[in-house]
Amino acid sequence: MAIFIVSGIINPSPSWALSGKKIEKGDILLIYSDGSDEETLDTVYDMTELLTYQSFKISYGSVSESMDHLDQFSYIICYDLTTYPKDFTKKLNQYEKNVTGLGKNTSPHILFVGSRFLKSYLEDTKRGDDYEGINSSTGKASYTFDGLTYQSGIVKDDYYLFLKKVGYRNGSLIADGREGYLCGSSGAITHIPVTNLKNPLVKAVFIKEAARWKWPFQGEPNIFAQYLVIDKVFPYENPEKLLEVVKLLADAKTPFVISVMPMYVNGDYPAMSRFCEVLRYAQANGGSVVINAPINQMPSFQTDTMLNYLEQALELYNKQGVYPLALEVPRNWLFHKDTIEIMSHFKTIVTSQEKDPYIEPSDMAGNEVYKDGHQWIGSSVALDDLGISYVSAYSTAVPISLEADTAEILKIADACRSSSIPLKSLWDMDHSWWTEKNMMVYNNHSLVLNDKKMDLTFVPNTYGKKHNYHRNMLQRFSRDLTTQNRILVTLVGITSILFVLFILLARYYNRRNYFFRDSNEENDRP
Repeated sequence: MAIFIVSGIINPSPSWALSGKKIEKGDILLIYSDGSDEETLDTVYDMTELLTYQSFKISYGSVSESMDHLDQFSYIICYDLTTYPKDFTKKLNQYEKNVTGLGKNTSPHILFVGSRFLKSYLEDTKRGDDYEGINSSTGKASYTFDGLTYQSGIVKDDYYLFLKKVGYRNGSLIADGREGYLCGSSGAITHIPVTNLKNPLVKAVFIKEAARWKWPFQGEPNIFAQYLVIDKVFPYENPEKLLEVVKLLADAKTPFVISVMPMYVNGDYPAMSRFCEVLRYAQANGGSVVINAPINQMPSFQTDTMLNYLEQALELYNKQGVYPLALEVPRNWLFHKDTIEIMSHFKTIVTSQEKDPYIEPSDMAGNEVYKDGHQWIGSSVALDDLGISYVSAYSTAVPISLEADTAEILKIADACRSSSIPLKSLWDMDHSWWTEKNMMVYNNHSLVLNDKKMDLTFVPNTYGKKHNYHRNMLQRFSRDLTTQNRILVTLVGITSILFVLFILLARYYNRRNYFFRDSNEENDRP
């Protein structure tokens, strides 16, 4: 035992070797470097998120965790590998040449994101003449997503190379005066030379090329729609501005979504009733509603508490005739087991660009959220000021802020309508959700809540002359005191204004009587 302990201290196993991840068979295996830093792991999560939206089952792990599982996958992504065991190159080369174990009518597909490991791999497999190296860290990328217009930008990486003989190439990357591709394929190898997915153009290129790489048929992959989302609308916000935007979109026959924040109490207050009246009008005129997950402020996430608040919010809206069809969540909720449990109650999930600061990824070896079979609407990758979607590999949400002026909102809506990517309504999809007490199912243009079909026809509210707020004695006292304070402040303000006016008037008469009179008397003297 003593020898074992001493040996462990002298040759400590790296943390990535001790994680004990179990790599499960899936659609794609995503491999990253041994001992990767947080920035690399964030990119791995970003890639997994984007591939999850495309309904792929993803397994991911370091090289050491993954190298014995290559034959379980027909598609493998090697992301910018720098640190790996010596025999990994040999095993990957065997995988590339040998299709045994991959299944009938399948072949290996390896996507190299980045150039450093591809250079080593080609040289170690005696294919050093198959590439052209570029000693430059800066390049200009250009790519078209619709075959008509090109998106361009500056990209930076440590090193670039281009495969010399490619059967497929797309996009353009110019570095050190030489032009190559943004994505190229040769045999089982597909190569994307840029790695920084924080760059929106690189991210959009990865989405489209990964979808095409995984597409098993001839031609282009399926085209998914985009959805216009009025995002993060809080109850008690200006209902007139919301109604104005709703009418503009409804009159233009533009489908749209309103993403509302949850509310837990005071659902019968006149302000809340007016807000929900606008939402009901939107539901009856081409708009739909999704609800945001309650804002998490728990350092230790409590699933039951979150579900309880979510149920309260849904019941409050349902009582007002508003029926959210889907749940909107921060994007990093895909990687935490407790938040995955929350999302499992909804068929349709919309993700925002935001991250929950209290959530850290659970120790997983893949996208466990895949098993719940969600319909995903991911946030769009903004390549221009309007933020419309340029990629059609998965359904995307184009956000609109209610604080934007009307002209800007119309400009975004017009751009979405004229885009090559179709603009659709949530009412064209099936949706469902359930809580402990309630269940909603929407299909065939029929919405059923707790086995009762709901009528989505708009009926205006009837408001009473005076609403009973059911205040207790302390609340009534507080309101009376507030009213009296307002009256007092108003009287003090009026008194102060009169006081200043009297002072100014007194100064005027004093100057006229004592200064100007003396001057006139002197002028009258002979």
